[in-house]
Amino acid sequence: MPSRIITALFFTYLINAIDAQNAVIQDPQLISPSYRVYLSPDGNDLNTGDSLFPLATFSAALDKLDFLSQPVTGNIYGEVVVYSGNYSEIFKQPLNKYQIGSKLMNVSLRGKGNVVLDGTTLTVSPGNGMIYLLGSNIHVKNISVNYSSDNGVRFGYNYNGTVINSHDIWIDSVNVTQTTGHGIIVGISPLNTNGSSTLIPRAKRFKISNCHVHNAVNNNTSQTQWGSSVKFLNTSHNQALNNHVHDNSGEGIDFDFCDTAEIRGNLLHDNFANIYLDKMQYAFIHKNLIYNETKVVSGILLGLEAYTAFVTNHYIKDIYIQNNIILNTLGINIWQGIYSALQNGYFQNIQIRNNTIIGKQFGNGSQISFSYNTFLGQPVSNVFFSNLSIDRNIISAHLDSLNNARLISAALDPQPSLTFGDNLFNMNPGFGYNAASDGIVSALLVSVDPISDVLWQLTPNTTYNPNFVKNALNTVSITDDYAGISRGILNTNIGALELNESLFINESKEDFPLIYPNPSSGFLNIHCMDCQLLIKDLNGRLIGLYNKSQLKELNLNPGVYYIINTADNKTEKIIVVQ
Repeated sequence: MPSRIITALFFTYLINAIDAQNAVIQDPQLISPSYRVYLSPDGNDLNTGDSLFPLATFSAALDKLDFLSQPVTGNIYGEVVVYSGNYSEIFKQPLNKYQIGSKLMNVSLRGKGNVVLDGTTLTVSPGNGMIYLLGSNIHVKNISVNYSSDNGVRFGYNYNGTVINSHDIWIDSVNVTQTTGHGIIVGISPLNTNGSSTLIPRAKRFKISNCHVHNAVNNNTSQTQWGSSVKFLNTSHNQALNNHVHDNSGEGIDFDFCDTAEIRGNLLHDNFANIYLDKMQYAFIHKNLIYNETKVVSGILLGLEAYTAFVTNHYIKDIYIQNNIILNTLGINIWQGIYSALQNGYFQNIQIRNNTIIGKQFGNGSQISFSYNTFLGQPVSNVFFSNLSIDRNIISAHLDSLNNARLISAALDPQPSLTFGDNLFNMNPGFGYNAASDGIVSALLVSVDPISDVLWQLTPNTTYNPNFVKNALNTVSITDDYAGISRGILNTNIGALELNESLFINESKEDFPLIYPNPSSGFLNIHCMDCQLLIKDLNGRLIGLYNKSQLKELNLNPGVYYIINTADNKTEKIIVVQ
């Protein structure tokens, strides 16, 4: 299974898909720090703050960075390196420690070892976070945030007419749990708090990767649902990659009034709407594993909620949902949302293709649904649809979990502007069925245990699992599948997984083991029929050597690893989270 790092081929597809808008997703532009100080639980604020004599508090670290950078003016880039241990302190950068005379202090934060910010005895000011930085072109890495009375990690400042719209931020390998507010939030509202009618421009280039956000949002409150575990607000060029987001009482990963995003390789389960796009243009949602064990909520929700009473248009536009595995959820929902009669909502160019959507626990609904108001057999006058497509998906569910036996549903039949075909169902969907190209296989799985053997159960193969095999023309040039296996240039299997005979029929054909889930919570399953694997950490240190005859389940500490198949030196990057 090749690496999930974006390939040149995928970028070719990405650029072609939205070439007219030139919406190529940009990485954050980070600037190496010129000044660095160190913190330790055993440090002292009277120390020099270097690696041998660390400071004790974040506040002192900010003062030391200010001292070290004198008399330089303009943008200054510093870093606080935090040694292992527990810290009962809010890592907040006040306005007067960001704007220091003619100097702007941009501060990155990097943990070494097991760093925990514990807010049990602290009170985080409303709208702030246990980590609250005001700078740009910086990173936050390898830190845990526990028990924030407001947000976990926060970027962006909008108070009393003062706006600091942080940009070029990379948040990586951060663990957030049990927050009252959002888990991680970047960006600020488009509305200025001084009442101005001029919208605040979107800040650009945010990446949130390899983070673990769980049991967060509304912790220890009576409110059952509000906020987001990972939230992008009024931002552009966004990436949510390889995160594990679960068991939160808010949305999982949320984009609110944003544009240009990639949501890839995430593991999401049991959030209120696991992925939520609210007023979004240009988004690629692919290679995510989404499921529910306890909640009856959406896998992916697209909707419009007005951020202002102004007369304005809201858009869900150019959305590509592909190569996702979605299990035991309310599937994919397109929702008109909440906006006034003076505002318009546009749903344009939504492409749902090559997904595997199976099962629900209970409750009425459909695996793909459109929800909006109608009048005299038409959508109401302020909701508009154009260029909607549902094709090359596997869609199945048990009859008793559906509303009126419909796998696909809409307020109107036919749904305006919708085309569909080359889908595979376990029953007639009741709506959205193309007799010329769709298929019905009653033996399709209607539920899957998402914890164990997900790919093993769903991998299409003419011998092991022939029910998941259905070829279709690859007219949209999707280059690989959920697991990174190359798709056929002319023909491809429907659903999230390409047809792969070599995994089950002939051991000698296997060129790389099947490893999942990725990211993992600590245990990985490896279907290694004839291989020898080396596991190395990011520094190249050998962690283990595994042969075919050994156990095919690994237990690794949190981190990033590379698994190398010695037969052909192919490498797979895996993520392990807590």
